[in-house]
Amino acid sequence: MLGELIEEFRDKIDINDFFSYINFEIVKEELISTKSNIIFLLGKPGSGKSYMLSLLKYKYPEKYILQKEPFLSKEEFLNTHKNLKNKVILIDEAQLLPIEMIEFLRLLSDNGNQVVLSMHQKEGEKIANLPQFASRYTQKIFMKPLTFDEFEKYVMSKFIKNNRYDLIDKKRLKKIYKLTKGNFRLSKKFIFTALTLLDYSFRNSLKYNRIDNCIIDMTALELGLIK
Repeated sequence: MLGELIEEFRDKIDINDFFSYINFEIVKEELISTKSNIIFLLGKPGSGKSYMLSLLKYKYPEKYILQKEPFLSKEEFLNTHKNLKNKVILIDEAQLLPIEMIEFLRLLSDNGNQVVLSMHQKEGEKIANLPQFASRYTQKIFMKPLTFDEFEKYVMSKFIKNNRYDLIDKKRLKKIYKLTKGNFRLSKKFIFTALTLLDYSFRNSLKYNRIDNCIIDMTALELGLIK
């Protein structure tokens, strides 16, 4: 019954499902225009860092190379990316790399490649403050949470697109936002789970016919946000 709407909120990176918000656009322009040798793209898990890197690679394939998975040796990296000349190197989940590979990327930046290290904020701050990075031309760029207005705009655009704007109201959106703190991935996961519960109610003729406080509480329990 709600299958198409539920799919709108599935946790996946879909370049065609682009949502623009203020911090995202600021970060994108900073990444495109910066002259720093090494850029630390920092933010909490689920803040949109991976999506940002994928979007840059998609829009400017000749400028960027994207490494999505950790690598254990420079040979592995160079075998995957054979032409590094004049390329900006995007490294996702860089906090998972051995420190030796971080050092290898630093050396690439010394030799002319701009390197973007996408990391969880806590680990990224620690690495950025190491002497070999602190003494170089580095920059920290931060992915911030959605504001409530941005969260509401994103969620309601999906509900309106599927002609199901009657399933949720602003009061419940505010409650969900308070639980997810504007984290983009967690917000999607929350709505996905709430709609899945609601769909089950519809299919089994239960009493729930919209996302109300009970659905929100059950979702929060399912996701471990409340006890």
